[in-house]
Amino acid sequence: MRYYGRYLTHVWVWINTLSFSIRDTMCGFRLYPLAPLVTQFNEEHCGDRMDFDTEVLVRWYWRGGLVINQPVNVRYPLDGVSHFDVWRDNVLITVMHSRLFFGMLRRLPGLIWRKFRADNTQ
Repeated sequence: MRYYGRYLTHVWVWINTLSFSIRDTMCGFRLYPLAPLVTQFNEEHCGDRMDFDTEVLVRWYWRGGLVINQPVNVRYPLDGVSHFDVWRDNVLITVMHSRLFFGMLRRLPGLIWRKFRADNTQ
């Protein structure tokens, strides 16, 4: 179930960014430049549980932040401990995806322009 839930989040991120450039939307190791990220946090709300990683990454992309993907292995051991609260976190993630989708609609012209510009430089 976690695999399918993670894949569904990938699909929503691809929709919200109009891009496949973000390959790992939930589980990767992240490095961000501190000053621009602090500015982002001061100007925009981001979730603070299981919705955090995805939301901060999409908002980073919207601001023109560079995303460099490096492969990371994800394993779900049968006896592993999860901090995922099925009801609470699924509601938070659903609300986050809704918020990001409507935010994407506001940014749609800029995202289309960014995609068009990137396609023409390759």
